[in-house]
Amino acid sequence: MDKRKRLILIIVIANLGFIWAVFNLFYYKKDSFDTSERANLNVNMINNIHNGDGSWIWNKNEYDFYKKYSISLDKNGINDFCKIVNSANAKYIENIRPKKWLDIYVEEANGNSITITLKQSYENEVYFEIDHKAFEGKDLEKYIQKHISKN
Repeated sequence: MDKRKRLILIIVIANLGFIWAVFNLFYYKKDSFDTSERANLNVNMINNIHNGDGSWIWNKNEYDFYKKYSISLDKNGINDFCKIVNSANAKYIENIRPKKWLDIYVEEANGNSITITLKQSYENEVYFEIDHKAFEGKDLEKYIQKHISKN
């Protein structure tokens, strides 16, 4: 009888562990996400911001940044860009493949380069990633849209 009680106790504990794992997998992970985290770009260290590869859709027009369009910012544009990036809140994003994306390269005075990837999901969520952390990207999208030039 003693072995039977131990077996029942082990089965109950295993089932409770499984329920806890499923709860964390589907519910708690999103609700426990810290949205107060912010990106940190130092305006004084940045020399240049320009686009990399990617494509984007605005107002039913597709912008091909591989060949046709580009982004380049002057010093005032760099200040505004950094304010937008630094003010964006963290955003919880499931590991999904984006529909459209645009790489933005931030070159610092010390020779380092930071890659910011602006992404648009199939559900039309706009976010950007820095160092594998996602942030809200609607304001950055609007700002980039104003500074597009044709090659």
